[in-house]
Amino acid sequence: MQQFYQGVAKIFEHTHFDLSTPLMGCGGCFDLIAKQKNILILVKLLKNIDSFREDQAYELRKLSSMLSGLPLLIGRNIRSSSDLEDGVIYSRYEIPAISKETLRNLLVHHLPPLIYAHRGGLRVKIDGELLKEKRLEKNLSLSDLASEVGVSKRAIYEYERGGIDVSLDTALMLEEYLDEPLTIALNLFENMKRIGSVTLPTSYKNQPKSELEKEVKKHFDSIGFKDQLWTKKIPFRVLARPELSDEELQKFKSTITGISEQISRKELVEKIEVTYSISKIAKADPLVVVGEEFDRSLIEGYRIISVDELSKHKKKKKTIDES
Repeated sequence: MQQFYQGVAKIFEHTHFDLSTPLMGCGGCFDLIAKQKNILILVKLLKNIDSFREDQAYELRKLSSMLSGLPLLIGRNIRSSSDLEDGVIYSRYEIPAISKETLRNLLVHHLPPLIYAHRGGLRVKIDGELLKEKRLEKNLSLSDLASEVGVSKRAIYEYERGGIDVSLDTALMLEEYLDEPLTIALNLFENMKRIGSVTLPTSYKNQPKSELEKEVKKHFDSIGFKDQLWTKKIPFRVLARPELSDEELQKFKSTITGISEQISRKELVEKIEVTYSISKIAKADPLVVVGEEFDRSLIEGYRIISVDELSKHKKKKKTIDES
């Protein structure tokens, strides 16, 4: 997968995306974040897109919502190791999934995908008005055209009014018979925006467990950052933001927090690098919380706080609020 990751990263870098520190091998819901201007993409790389789990999907969709980003799966295989077809948008748990070459064609060659997988078949969107125009030019009734391509009269009517999409085979027959390209390119970024409501699956049980994590939760609750996602395998432990309307949220930044129970310089540096890299790309506030006091001279220039300092801050705020 390392070579696969490097290939994906090169495509993003070639098209002037900034990338976060890679998280390959952590087993979390995403492996990198890519940003270009106002587009923020949270990317999960998969050997087989069917290995993507419901808990990962929940975290990726929730993170994307909280960071105003777009979720995307990039994979190599589907089902029994069949290759993902290039130029096709697949979907897992309402998250678009594409091949590396589909990404390359979109970003490098500006060739958007035309086909999407739906309930076991490949489908396309066609220009209904153009379909009707070409049918009438050939003096064909709905029944005439339906008979030529092997579908119902009602189906042709729905194609023309944009009521339903078309199977790939039918679209190819329509284009061949009418001698006209009818297929409309798909907007992958629009598909990625359709996250919908992010509801907590019944199988998802991840919550703060240790005393340190519970203190961090109390801290965020006390400052009004009650919209929280406690992650499973991502190196940062929690993403928190205020529970406000979308318009009000524009005034606030989410806080990405790494939590370290034991103090070791190596572990702390890793937490800092990941937390700060992702926060910078996602324009969030970084914070690293540690379980005990430590020698600050070892790590300078970063926002690191011990659990004791966090408790004092919370108590101080409570005293001010009560007065």
